[in-house]
Amino acid sequence: MNIGIIGATGKLGNLLVEKLLDKGEKPIGIVRNKSKLVTNIPVIEKDIFNLTSGDIKGLDILVNAFNAPLNDPKQFITSTEHLISILGGTKTRLVFAGGAGVLLVDEKTRLVDTPEVPAEFKPIAEAEVTAFEKLAKVKDFDWTYMAPPAVMDFDAPHTGHHAFSGNKLGVNESGKSFISYSDYADAFVEKIFNPENHSVVGVYD
Repeated sequence: MNIGIIGATGKLGNLLVEKLLDKGEKPIGIVRNKSKLVTNIPVIEKDIFNLTSGDIKGLDILVNAFNAPLNDPKQFITSTEHLISILGGTKTRLVFAGGAGVLLVDEKTRLVDTPEVPAEFKPIAEAEVTAFEKLAKVKDFDWTYMAPPAVMDFDAPHTGHHAFSGNKLGVNESGKSFISYSDYADAFVEKIFNPENHSVVGVYD
């Protein structure tokens, strides 16, 4: 399978590269600076905003693990708009590393609209939701929106366990909405190979 990973040098992107290599895949890193890659994989050295339809031609899967700068959350929106523009009408499936803000905490309320989101993270969460709403309207290519729980910890140990919660916020038996980055990456890889198209896929442990 031909899999491209935007943000392959980031925390999540690097984990996805490792886990896909373990499965015998050879993903393509799509990065701004190839010198930051820690594994020997094919690479497209381009900023996400400079990607073209020609760059992704031939990809079965395009993973978006792009993370906008904290001081410019609007890049979540503009980068999504750009991906929509180059993926339109293609056979490439987008698997999108999204935000928890889109997930429902009850029948009508999204996490982004609750006091659980700290004020300093509100602009980021709101931008992620706006970006998702643009993606949700897309019907001319396949996509899956992978939404983490309320808390995702890079340093937490890998448990080898994850669960899916659809478009709702996942909460475990202890009342926590949590997962390690490594377990989230496992869930992400699972949905690369077992897609839920045009769907939000909440993940938790």
